[in-house]
Amino acid sequence: MFHTIKFFQTIGVSILLTIVISFLLGFIPIESYGWFLFIQTILTYGSIGFFAAIWNPETPYTAAYLGAIVIVFISFLVSHFVFNILVFADPQGIGMNLSYAVIVSLLFAAATVVIRKKREGVL
Repeated sequence: MFHTIKFFQTIGVSILLTIVISFLLGFIPIESYGWFLFIQTILTYGSIGFFAAIWNPETPYTAAYLGAIVIVFISFLVSHFVFNILVFADPQGIGMNLSYAVIVSLLFAAATVVIRKKREGVL
């Protein structure tokens, strides 16, 4: 059964974790802007996959997929309406962002499920 409250908690924890770690990463002199974005992507969508698998044990992949889609959609809306970046004018960029988010989230969810099953002795 899908737990909606746990799903929203997953999204909230992921956003808070992203804000805190991004703030801390601001104090570290990272030379490449690409590396900073890579770390943020892994952190944000990886935490969604991890917490979705922990808090939604019956439907971890659905929760990870939907969580990644929701976070990307929130990111697009904030970029468009708050920062006035025309993200909806680039459909290829939208597709790439959605693909990367879902792939990272599902990989972390699958790894968490495999590790949890090994600890339980199922595998």
